[in-house]
Amino acid sequence: MARKKKEEKIVLEKSDNILLGNMDEKKVKEDLEKYVDEKINKVFIDELDKANRKLLREKSRKIFVKNIVIIVLLLIIGFLLYLLYTNNYFDRFFNNKNNVIEENNDVIKEEKKEEVKEEKKPTLSELKKEYSYLLDNYVVSDKCNYLNDLYKGNLTNNLKNYYTLNSFDFDSLKKEDDYQIILNDTFKNQYLKLFNDNYSTTNFDYNGNSIRYINMISSYMTTSLLKKEESLIKREIADIKEEDGKILITTVEGFVKDNKIYNIMSNNEVNDYDENSLIKYADDLNRVVYIFENNKLIDFGK
Repeated sequence: MARKKKEEKIVLEKSDNILLGNMDEKKVKEDLEKYVDEKINKVFIDELDKANRKLLREKSRKIFVKNIVIIVLLLIIGFLLYLLYTNNYFDRFFNNKNNVIEENNDVIKEEKKEEVKEEKKPTLSELKKEYSYLLDNYVVSDKCNYLNDLYKGNLTNNLKNYYTLNSFDFDSLKKEDDYQIILNDTFKNQYLKLFNDNYSTTNFDYNGNSIRYINMISSYMTTSLLKKEESLIKREIADIKEEDGKILITTVEGFVKDNKIYNIMSNNEVNDYDENSLIKYADDLNRVVYIFENNKLIDFGK
């Protein structure tokens, strides 16, 4: 009996073990399936997330490249439009009236410029009024011994002394019985009013009157009383120029006698004389260019 119970107990234990074993296997299977499902889901979700992120990166890169291309194209278009504008390409599309107005304005501006230029250039008549007085103290007689120097353009010391003496009022000079005396200081002061070079004393001739410098009395002495006679040499201003602070006065000069004009150097008759005839016969008469600076004669021009 006891043995029988023991065997039954053993049988029951085996049955219980078998049942428990069957129960554990099912649970394990379920747990395993659940674990596998979770793992699969996690892997799928991770892979799906990676794929989405990769897709987003690719899309962002494409969008960025596209935006860069658009910006570059806009810059190129803007630069090309600027070049066209600066080259007045678009002027053809505007109203022609604007072009006409601009052209008229340009013409008016040019005309005004020309008028200003013309206004700045004085006429010969105006220049004569302003500068003709410069010649007043530089007059020679037809009896002057230095005509050859004058009409060859040589401003010699003798010619300067002649001009100086001829600019004096002879009645104001000291007179003796048949000669006159001119103090050196008086003569020098007058000379320096007419010329800007260094003054030096020298003997010279004045229309046949010998002018000698006497050191003992520091004066010039004439051989006879000085006389002023009207010169037969006539001159007419042909041109006046202002250049670098200098005044250039061009004259046409001729010897006039019995209403006839003669060439001073050749003594050839040119034509009848009237007040306006010297310029008409300029090619056959004598021409002198007087050059002044600071109201003083400095040279003869060519």
